[in-house]
Amino acid sequence: MAQSIDIIISGVTGRMGQRLVRLISQHKELNLIAGISSEDNQHVGRSLAEYTGLDAAGDAPIVSSLTGLSADVVIDFSQPAAFNAVIDYCVMNEIPLVSGTTGLSQSQFDRISQAGHFIPVMWAANFSLNIQIIKNLLQIFKQKNKTGRYHITETHHQHKQDAPSGTAIALAQSLSQDQTLTVVADNEFTLGRIHIKSVRQAEVPGTHHIRCDFPHETIDIEHQAKNGDLFAEGAIAAAQWLTANEKGFYDLNALLLA
Repeated sequence: MAQSIDIIISGVTGRMGQRLVRLISQHKELNLIAGISSEDNQHVGRSLAEYTGLDAAGDAPIVSSLTGLSADVVIDFSQPAAFNAVIDYCVMNEIPLVSGTTGLSQSQFDRISQAGHFIPVMWAANFSLNIQIIKNLLQIFKQKNKTGRYHITETHHQHKQDAPSGTAIALAQSLSQDQTLTVVADNEFTLGRIHIKSVRQAEVPGTHHIRCDFPHETIDIEHQAKNGDLFAEGAIAAAQWLTANEKGFYDLNALLLA
């Protein structure tokens, strides 16, 4: 019988947070303890069942603070402004953290690295295992094709606030020693020698196209997310994995090897 896991969702009223509530409610072994949202959110004080219309979400409340809460793991898809409070709470209470919050600063990434000395923590810009496989493949391309040129185009729904996407940055980082992101024009960027273009279009869940241009061949790789459940399911799998493992800073390769 699967072990019961108590979960707190940070950023519960966002697009990913709502998907997480629905999918977690479908797992008998997963228990929703609370959802975290900003203090001024109109839904603070309601239950997750009332907010989502899903009876299976239960009486878990939407609250604005982690104070006084206890769980086996926190899944965080919030905003950079809320991230520090989340990771500090997890470290202080020795609770594993899964985070997909993008747009973080370098100091916040340093916090994640430091947190790995105290708790199991996993951050990913994209919780698709196949995106991780593509990142691994790009690293091989980089090693074996010294003169290769790369262009990344990412397309997301018009509600997405950060550009370029965290996934596009992570893909580019797999290809470049220079990790400096530079704005070169409206919605166009470079990371080292990697060119990134951002497109915001309707309700597209997320499409990433990588063109690998080599002296005698061109390879195109495209990943299209059909819907956001892909990322929510990946985050849930990560949360289940983290609760069974030791402290450390992990990426999705840990799940590929599990």
